[in-house]
Amino acid sequence: MAAGPRQTSSPERGSAAWENLYSSFSLPRPIVHIRAQRLNDNQLRDLLHRNRDDAVRWIRAAAQAGMSPAQIVWGQLLLNGEGIGRAPKAAFAWFERAAASGDPDGRNMVGRCYEQGWGVEPDSQLAMESFALAAKAGHVWAQVNLAQMLMRGGNPADRPRCFVLFRAAAEGGTSRANVKAMNSLARFLEEGWVGPADRKSAMCWYARAASLGDHWAQYNLAMILHSQGVIAEADLWLQRAVAGSDNGFRRRIAPLLLARSEPALRRNGIEALKRIADAGNPEDVSAYASALYRETAHFPGIDQVRRPFETSAAKRQQDSTMRAHAPTSGRLVRCLAAKFGVISRRLVRRAGSTSLFSKEAL
Repeated sequence: MAAGPRQTSSPERGSAAWENLYSSFSLPRPIVHIRAQRLNDNQLRDLLHRNRDDAVRWIRAAAQAGMSPAQIVWGQLLLNGEGIGRAPKAAFAWFERAAASGDPDGRNMVGRCYEQGWGVEPDSQLAMESFALAAKAGHVWAQVNLAQMLMRGGNPADRPRCFVLFRAAAEGGTSRANVKAMNSLARFLEEGWVGPADRKSAMCWYARAASLGDHWAQYNLAMILHSQGVIAEADLWLQRAVAGSDNGFRRRIAPLLLARSEPALRRNGIEALKRIADAGNPEDVSAYASALYRETAHFPGIDQVRRPFETSAAKRQQDSTMRAHAPTSGRLVRCLAAKFGVISRRLVRRAGSTSLFSKEAL
């Protein structure tokens, strides 16, 4: 008789034998790697935009866990009040914690707080000491910040040190801080503040910073080109500077350009005022209209446009409440602007020329 299959009995579920059978088995534990990562302004803005509450919570948790990049970001959020209540004193404390761990970003931000009085009493000496420590570690913004503070101090003996700092920052890359240093280095070379003036090298650094979008470099390069008779290219750089900047920059260069006698420069000063007036502030609109009125005084055929403007101005003096809202005034301003633009562009084209910088710069 054939033997049947061997019968085996399995331990009953829940019994001691069942527990012994599976006691040697264990599920693998998940491994989580946490890596500190610095975020640039755009990445941080994107993170906060996608899910502000979660981002703020995780940044705070990482800061409390001792991650210095998170401590700096958390301090910046507290300083700016982004998604949370503004707390400059708490921000300064977090920057100090990051600095104490040796983080150059933290040291730079401590310096900024002492410089600007963010959450602490302003102290220029402590600010420069913090900047110096971060600059020694190669922090580009700290190099720029320290050099600028020393320059504002006005001691000519500090200029060689400033030059070294600006040069180190300028040669270190193409970030916003690097580009700012390029313009400052070029200014040193142009003015001869350390050694003989070197306009050729200054133009090279201005051109590099200008091509990377620095508005002051664009303006400074344009002024050198204009002095050399390269009017058309100078005008293009000024147009880029005026169009791509903010009203703070425009307010600073408009009077500088309008103080010059050259029509091409004055036209860009008018354009700066126009862009400022586009926001609709009555005082800015009035300043732009007045500048247009003065600029067009010598243009042929302008009297027919100016006469209604003068009449309108007299009426506005009688009734100041209508100054910013009279539609006739707006039409007159636009008419003056159109007339001025046509004539001044002709002047620029007439004086135009090119230089070696044109192809690479624009």
